[in-house]
Amino acid sequence: MVNDHKKVAKPSTWMTGSGPDGEIVLSSRIRLARNIREVPFPYLASDSQTAMVMEQVYTASQTLADQFGETVFLRMQELPLTERQVLVEKHLISPLLSKELHNSAVLLRDDDVISIMVNEEDHLRIQCLLPGLQLEQALTDATRYDDLLEKELDYAYDEQWGYLTVCPTNVGTGLRASVMLHLPALVLTKQMNRVLSAIAQVGLAVRGVYGEGSDIIGNLVQISNQITLGQSSEEIIKNLFGVTKQIVGFMH
Repeated sequence: MVNDHKKVAKPSTWMTGSGPDGEIVLSSRIRLARNIREVPFPYLASDSQTAMVMEQVYTASQTLADQFGETVFLRMQELPLTERQVLVEKHLISPLLSKELHNSAVLLRDDDVISIMVNEEDHLRIQCLLPGLQLEQALTDATRYDDLLEKELDYAYDEQWGYLTVCPTNVGTGLRASVMLHLPALVLTKQMNRVLSAIAQVGLAVRGVYGEGSDIIGNLVQISNQITLGQSSEEIIKNLFGVTKQIVGFMH
């Protein structure tokens, strides 16, 4: 397995601010939670089992190299703390993964649009991160990599429940869609709480810039779906897109 530390310092595509409605919507993210069949979830798996998962993902990425594009595989235990923190700041890995050093890794595409976390809360977290409001494109790109990996890996899937995940709120599609918004006008006019309360009433969650468990700081918020079971990926995206466009219109 190869680490390329120069890759960590390279600016990410989503930071360009060049996407649709980019003055308000900083980024769109799609994350798919997946697990390997008949292997315990990371919290319950043995060292040999998590090592096996990491090896399977790495091998799959090599087998699919022509279709994956240029990628690099970074093992957390081989990265200094500062480089792990940079990956967190760039939203390519979670704060949790940066601390789970044993048998955890991230597979990054050259432009940082695709990142695949290995042995975080689930065996796999497939993420697509694009600038501006591009939820549909992010879903298309993430699904492409998900489909490729599913050809090489045996996912834990149930006909009734869908994709099986550690957290019950991810069961089903395993999809978490989110947008990161810059809303200084709402803060200055003291309307932020009213808007955020309205968002929560339509089934969406409002969190800080690092997602679940993080505080809202300054003018940045992240809005995402709360449930994945009983809704199609398209329905989840449509709901989040519609609410985001309403916020963008309100800001104008």
